[in-house]
Amino acid sequence: MRAVPFFEHGPASVLQYKEDFPDPVRARNSVIIDVKYCGVNHLDIWARQGIAGRNIRLPHICGCDIVGTVSRKSHGLRAGDRVVVYPGFSCGRCAHCRAGSQNLCSQFAIIGGMSDHDGGYAEQAIVPAQNIVRIPGSIKDEVAATLAVSYLVAWNMLKTNGAAKGKTVLVYGASSGVGMATIQIAKALGATVITTVSSGEKRVFAEKVGADHIVDRSENIAERAREITSGTGVDIVIDHVGAATWQASITSLKQGGRMAVCGMTSGNDATVPVRSFYTKQIAMTGALLGTKRQLQGLIRFVAKKKIRPVIDSVLPLKEASLAHERMEAGKHMGKMLLKCS
Repeated sequence: MRAVPFFEHGPASVLQYKEDFPDPVRARNSVIIDVKYCGVNHLDIWARQGIAGRNIRLPHICGCDIVGTVSRKSHGLRAGDRVVVYPGFSCGRCAHCRAGSQNLCSQFAIIGGMSDHDGGYAEQAIVPAQNIVRIPGSIKDEVAATLAVSYLVAWNMLKTNGAAKGKTVLVYGASSGVGMATIQIAKALGATVITTVSSGEKRVFAEKVGADHIVDRSENIAERAREITSGTGVDIVIDHVGAATWQASITSLKQGGRMAVCGMTSGNDATVPVRSFYTKQIAMTGALLGTKRQLQGLIRFVAKKKIRPVIDSVLPLKEASLAHERMEAGKHMGKMLLKCS
């Protein structure tokens, strides 16, 4: 089959387009998916680059946002069923899994991420049957290919932290996957959204996806957030940036505000203003994707609210390395997809 594995960690150039990569071999309790689209995420870049102390089996195929059709009848699925893959691998047996909290399982890993489970940069992918979610006819394949990572984690953070009418949400990077997802979902939940941009072009994008207030990244973000909220601060900060933004996030929050964290694109080791944290009585939550049940709820919500993610580009599978380069350079606005078949 056609696939884009990497055989060593490194820059985007280590991604190798192969037309004769071995087909996946069906295993017990698994389903083979004919992949149509695979979304590109920062998780893919981290897997390709490698993380110190984390070893994965090589060669490895990236790609967590997998959409396609069931290859052949199995596990109550018919050949040709349109499906999206819940990307969280879990044991399926522990108390957390039985309760539907797969992302708390001790064996939790992300398919196509920093794990031994190959992802969707290929014509076919093999995934556990328990990870299959059917796509309703009202959602196009391209839309479905944006949902299982960026939109799922945004949905998880917003719902967990009470985003609703009357609440104000701050999210960084309007044109990123998590930024766009947060804006669209928070607005659909009735919240007011403040976001940040780094250029005039990205300001236009932020307006397009529905942000209420747009702050240039060069400004004092915390100061601007407090000005916008008449000095009280925001209810919720969605922080997927990491070390560079934690202090601004905490300063931006109101008394009793909530900070949701899901990423570290600017670094892992953040400095926290401890006094502000406890005197404001801030609650901080971490989010690792979400659960399968949350993904199913998100899909229903997206269909009901007619949310339409912006697709930056759809690239052929052989241009996966170009997609990584564009993402690392911050040149994309919205989601990039690879067309795999």
